Amino acid sequence: MSATTASKEFGRFLDIVQREPVLVTKKNRPVAVTMSIEDAEQLLQYRIEAGIQKGLDDVASGRTFLASDQNIASMKTRIRSRV
Repeated sequence: MSATTASKEFGRFLDIVQREPVLVTKKNRPVAVTMSIEDAEQLLQYRIEAGIQKGLDDVASGRTFLASDQNIASMKTRIRSRV
């Protein structure tokens, strides 16, 4: 839906957004996606769950380290040597 149409027919735009995400274009160029609050909450929940799973996978595979003062100092030294 064009931004002009969305602006002129905002009530209809909101009705459509409740059923499905809407891609908004300006001068035939995509500029935004609008979705219902339920879809946004579901997407946020999915991202949170994916992040938790990634963290659990990192722990299970040993890609973690204890955040001790010594380990943090070592990491800072490695980072500074790259700059």
